This record gives sequence, C-alpha cells and structure tokens, in this order.
Amino acid sequence: MYFLVLLSALLFMAGNNETAKISVHSMHHTVESGESTWIAIGIEPKKGWHTYWANPGDAGLATTVEWILPDGVSITDTIWQIPEIIETDGIVSYGFHRKHYIFYKLATPANSENQNLEISATVKWLACKEKCLPGKDTVKLHLFPSKQSKINKNFSDIFGNIPIRIDKPLQASIEDNNIQLELNDNLNLSEKARFIPYLEGIIDNSATQYIQERSLVVPLDAFHTEIPGEFKALILDNEKAFEVLVIF
Repeated sequence: MYFLVLLSALLFMAGNNETAKISVHSMHHTVESGESTWIAIGIEPKKGWHTYWANPGDAGLATTVEWILPDGVSITDTIWQIPEIIETDGIVSYGFHRKHYIFYKLATPANSENQNLEISATVKWLACKEKCLPGKDTVKLHLFPSKQSKINKNFSDIFGNIPIRIDKPLQASIEDNNIQLELNDNLNLSEKARFIPYLEGIIDNSATQYIQERSLVVPLDAFHTEIPGEFKALILDNEKAFEVLVIF
C-alpha cells in the first residue's frame, strides 16, 4: 500500500514527458451549439516503454486525465482502446506499448454560438521499462460552437481499436471463489476468451479462465476488494473485444 501511495505522490508531482508524448484531437473543427463531440487524448510511449490501461492489473498505475471544462461543457462517455496483456515473471498487467487513445464524449451548451471554449486536460501516467517513471503533461484545445458542425476528417484515422459494446447486461454469481458469468446469445466465445474488469483488485489476473457450458468462469483474487453490484468489464477474445455490464 505504501508503494502505491508513494507512486501516486510521485505521479502527482512529476511534470515531465520523458517517457511518453501526449496529444489531443477533436472530432470536429466546429460543433453545432448544444451538440456533442469526441475528444481524444493520445498517449505515445517512447520506444521500449509501456503505460497502463484503466485497470493496470497486478502492477502499475492507470493513466488518468483531469479536465478543466468551461461552464456548460460536460463529459458524458469515455472509451479506452483495447489494451495488451503484458506478462512478466508471472505478473500480469494491462497496458500499451504503442500509441493509443482515450476517447471522451463532450456535450456543449446550448446557445453557445461564436464562443471560444477553452478545454484543458492534465494527463498523468506511469511508464515502465527496466524501471518505472511517472509523467505528467497538460494539453489544451479550443471548441468553436457554431450553427453547423464541421467534421475533422483525420479523426476517423484514430477512432478505432475499441471494444464492441454489448447492450444487454450479463448476469453473474459467485461460486467457490469464482465469478460465474452467464453468456448471452450475443457472445459466442472461444476457449481463449479472457474477462478483465475495469476495476482493479477483483480477479486473479494470472489464473486460468475457462468456459463451462454457457458460463465463463473467472477466479477471484484471493484478497479481492468488495465486489459492487454492477461494474463494467472487457472480454477479450482473439482479435475482438467486448465491453459488458456485469450485474450480480
């Protein structure tokens, strides 16, 4: 616990981009007043380094983004790109060696035409190679509400590698220190399927998961935190990934 607290403190204090390059991208050049747009935060680890997903797994710290938004602008959705499974000496983490993006859906206020909406995002990350270093950088952009939205065509080049969202929640129960996840007809999974909650501390990341009849069996962490009544998770299966809502 002390180690994590110390890392958090270092991450807060660090103000460097030695291990990763941060960028910001908007889906629109101008956005219709009162409508929504997507903003992407790009994180590009330097060669040989990796950063972490929303749930870092057995080691590491998730990348975080702290926003300063103008009055009336709000974040209504977040999408992480699909992470890699990183295994080192029996330690399983989830993260990225390559450039990747976190997408945020921003709603703009009505009657905001001709306003210059400055948006600021402070990105904090932990990057690891032979050692781990915290980093911090701030990026800014301007949204221009108008009578008509104008798409940034380059945005389509980065808006990819995201999970398929499954609308119907998956029912789950706990039996013999395992999560028994009932699979619906929308999920025809292979034996390679892997379940990863967005919340850390729930599952045993290095344990074998398996399909039993129409359930995915996922061992719990021996020291797991209190399991909420519902939470979001990914199911990775070969080249695909599904985002699901799990309900107990």
